[in-house]
Parts: sequence; C-alpha cells; structure tokens
Amino acid sequence: MEDAAPPAPPRPAVALVGAGAVGRALGLRLAAAGHAVAGVVSRTRASASALADVLGAPVASDRLADLPAAPLVALCVPDGEIAGVARALAGLDRAWGGAVVLHTSGATPASALGPLAAEGARTLSFHPLQTVSGGAGAAVFDGVTVGVEGGAEGVAAGAALAEALGMRPLVVPTAAKPLYHLAAATASNLVAALLAVAQEVLASIDVGRDDAAAMLAPLVRGTVENVLASSPEASLTGPVARGDLETLEAHGRALRTRLPHLVPAYAALSVEAVRLAVRAGRLPAERAEAVLALLEQMAAPPRPDGAVPDGGP
Repeated sequence: MEDAAPPAPPRPAVALVGAGAVGRALGLRLAAAGHAVAGVVSRTRASASALADVLGAPVASDRLADLPAAPLVALCVPDGEIAGVARALAGLDRAWGGAVVLHTSGATPASALGPLAAEGARTLSFHPLQTVSGGAGAAVFDGVTVGVEGGAEGVAAGAALAEALGMRPLVVPTAAKPLYHLAAATASNLVAALLAVAQEVLASIDVGRDDAAAMLAPLVRGTVENVLASSPEASLTGPVARGDLETLEAHGRALRTRLPHLVPAYAALSVEAVRLAVRAGRLPAERAEAVLALLEQMAAPPRPDGAVPDGGP
C-alpha cells in the first residue's frame, strides 16, 4: 500500500489594509484558498470590524500600527494613498525582510512601495482585471487575469499567488503599465460612459433611464457576446460598416439640433469604426474616405454665424 501524500503546507497568513469592495472580495478569495486572515486595518474601525468578522480575522483596527506582522500584506487602498501607507508601514518597528507586500492598483507602479522594498520586502502591484462592486464575493475573481508588476522577486511571488487563487497572471513591464491600465479603463470605464451616452440620447426623446436600460440590455449583451466569440471586426454592423452616408448625415443633424455636446464623441468613435470596417474588408477605400470626410465635417465647430461648415450634416 502506497503511503498517503503529505498534506500541502499551509498558505501564508495575510493582513489586509483597506476594507472596501476590492479588499473584501480579495480577502474572501484569499480565505477560500486557505490563507488565514490575520487582521484588517481600514480608515474606520467599523469597516475594519465588519470585514474582520466576515473573514474570521482576530484583529480589526483603524491604526496601521495594529497591523499584524503577516508574511503577506495586501494594500487595497485608493491609488493616492498607497505611497503614504507604504511609508507609514516601513516606519513601524518590525522586520519586513522576506514579506510579500502588494497593492491592487492598475495604474500605480510597484515602486510606490519603495520604502517597504528598502526594508527587504518583496513588493509588487497585483491588479485583478475585473470590476468589483461592494457586494462582490470571492467568485468575482474566477478565472480573472491579474496584472503583476514589480521587481523579479515580487513578480514571481505575485504570479504564484494568482495561480493559487485560480487567477491568471499577466506580467506587465513597468514601462507598459500605463497602456495596460488604459486598455482596462477603456474596456470598463469608457464602456460605462458610452452606455450613458446612449441613455442620454434616448432621454432626449422622453425614454426614462430604467426603460432605456431595459431596451439596451439585449443589444449590449448580444454585441459583447459576438465580439468575444469572434472579433470586433467580424461583429461590426451599422451605417459606418455599410458606408451609409445618408444615415450618418441624419445622425449628425439630430445631434447638432438636440445634443450638440455629443457630436465630437460620436464622430471620434465613428472614425474608429471606419478603421474596423476597413480592416475587416467590408468598407472599400473610396467609400471609407467619403465617410471620413463627412465625419470631419460633422466634428468641425459651427461658424460664428451659427451655420455648419459647407457639406456638413
């Protein structure tokens, strides 16, 4: 009879700084993966205690000095607070050698944790590529990519942690981090802004917010599913892809009349749609030039007399 495999070594304990949506969801994910949560420190004792109760953490405080000396520390705080928290932690009377300290910002580099790195900690940024609401649980990170950035030791620790949590690490060079975060913001924040634009257009014809959301939901879901199942080029439909100048002119006239502040956004996005349609081989070069000329006229500011430029919509 073969000997039973030895039990897996226990996961390192973790201390959390920040009890907001990301801190809560990441804490739940860590706990589910076998990391004991040693303590939670937050801006208010009430928020720290609420999360500590959920995670079974013995320490809850609003003072960084009370943070337990855990081998893994996660800073889930706003970007502008990361450097200050790192300085404060580095000033505590404790050893940081060998500890792994991460922050969860997608835009701020790991160098913001420099004071802790100087004390011997392995530092990194650990950014789950996911939008996290206040009530999100551990499952929000199922299969999610994590942007990992920092020094070699920190990146190695972060990649191992991501895999242990059932997430997919993506090593992001420090110089590339702004572009990485730009892609994330475009896919999340700017999509939300775009849907707000669509709701505003519907509001101009007296369609309420709730009705607009219900109307748009199937269209948005279908578009996203098509794009993810194939590609943006293959999924593009509408007047730009058809080179339909008459419809585009009508859009421009309607916007200038009712919602002129949206004209630049509509024109800029439509230019990108032209590029998609050309790459897909669906919009001939000559027709694409005509569409681009129309969009340029559409985006041009009105003349002082209030007239639109010649040839504009």
